[in-house]
Amino acid sequence: MTTAVTHPPVRSPKRRLSRIGTALVAAGALALSACASPGTTSGEAAGEEAPELTKMVVVTFLPLESFTFTPEMYAYSGGYFEKHGLDVQLQPVKGTAAAIQTLLGGATPITRASSVDVFPGMEDGQPIVAVGTMARKSNLRVISADSNPIESAADMEGEVIGLGSIGGTSERMLDFALDDAGVPRDSVTRQAVPVTAATFEVVKQGQLSGYVVSLDTSLAIAQQNDDAVVSDAGLGDVPDMQTWITTQSNLEDPARVEQIEKFLAAIEEATQAVVDDAENDFANVLETLRDSGDWDFPALQDDEVARGALEVYTTKTWIDESGTVGMLENDLDAWTDAYDTYTRGGLLDGGQDPTAWITSEYLPD
Repeated sequence: MTTAVTHPPVRSPKRRLSRIGTALVAAGALALSACASPGTTSGEAAGEEAPELTKMVVVTFLPLESFTFTPEMYAYSGGYFEKHGLDVQLQPVKGTAAAIQTLLGGATPITRASSVDVFPGMEDGQPIVAVGTMARKSNLRVISADSNPIESAADMEGEVIGLGSIGGTSERMLDFALDDAGVPRDSVTRQAVPVTAATFEVVKQGQLSGYVVSLDTSLAIAQQNDDAVVSDAGLGDVPDMQTWITTQSNLEDPARVEQIEKFLAAIEEATQAVVDDAENDFANVLETLRDSGDWDFPALQDDEVARGALEVYTTKTWIDESGTVGMLENDLDAWTDAYDTYTRGGLLDGGQDPTAWITSEYLPD
């Protein structure tokens, strides 16, 4: 039995609901779909004039179909963006590269990306600045069968590993994990595969040793297959953070700075509310996301998978396990460690000061 949460979502009595469509980036321009966030308040419902909300477009590097994006989804459906004076459109684009180009093109003032994807551009002089940390480690998982379990990077030597795309983030993380284990990169054959539950049948047939999937997908596969082995296989030990990024020009624009600060404040408050809801098995969070009608993906509708994913995110991903770094706060030691790791792995040239690309100035007090 669940009980009422300490921090209920901030709701608006009149809420405009809409589906969020898939966006395409073409010729450097963002094609926006209609996805208006709530625009009314309790004051408006009582006959008072509602304060005007600032419109803001924020892109995500994948469709909003994963608990990876719980902070954005809950801030949207729970009314936290409105509380902080924002009318936010959450707009998916196809991949991190597209999200970064959308940011550089001026169509969005802020997005988030993996440090393994954003460091090369920073080193090359792109005017990108990290302004907050959303995720402190990778949640990639390797799925294998108990007939040939893969539970470490060393277990992948001489094996065939499936990836959602060749040359993407997951392959980079795989390479660094192999390096850390002393396994030659070329000893592992990579194969592009659909990163879905259906691919596990290929693993059981022996055509594939294992494949890399998201946390949500790994939980669903483990639930459905007693013979599935789920492990981070060393991927979780590779330094990787999802960082909120903006551009230097945005930080020189007072109006943009105000948007960024309000957005980060809303994200921090929404994320803390999700963390606090753990004592109720995330009942309030799941009810809000489901009842809003804004989101529809398999993991959201499955209580076991949903709660399992949120447990990992609220204890090992958004939160610093040591307790020394606050919500969204940047960990400069981890940031520097990531830069050094990527340099040793050949992703970066090295020799620069990565702390020049990150600031905590715009985070909530």
